Amino acid sequence: MDSFAQNSGRRRILFMDDEEMLRSVVTRMLEIMGYETVPAADGEEAVRLYREAAEAGRPFDAVILDLSVPRGMGGREAMKRLLEIDPDVVALISSGYLGDHALTEFRRYGFKGVVAKPYTSDELRDTLKGVLAGRVTS
Repeated sequence: MDSFAQNSGRRRILFMDDEEMLRSVVTRMLEIMGYETVPAADGEEAVRLYREAAEAGRPFDAVILDLSVPRGMGGREAMKRLLEIDPDVVALISSGYLGDHALTEFRRYGFKGVVAKPYTSDELRDTLKGVLAGRVTS
């Protein structure tokens, strides 16, 4: 385990992506980094899980949302709803569609950073570490 994982404690991350294999791989990557990670298949599930965690007194420290979900709520709409629940939500947007303006203007939508697919575990770790430390990243 690297020193970052040892220093991260058990921060809670909500990871939303519609691709089951990617959810599994990234959830495992985050757990190896030392995070407690909860996966969600779409924005509706992510919003529900976020609300339930807050109500239970176990809020998420950060959320990673996939921009595009073909058969469900994507990251942009989910972020709108998360901001209604918690104006201080710490969220990253993730996508492989680099031409979308939500990636270049992520702050406008309330996101604190971007992880462009495909990303490495180091890129994910560094971006997540930055937003959790209060830095806006890209």
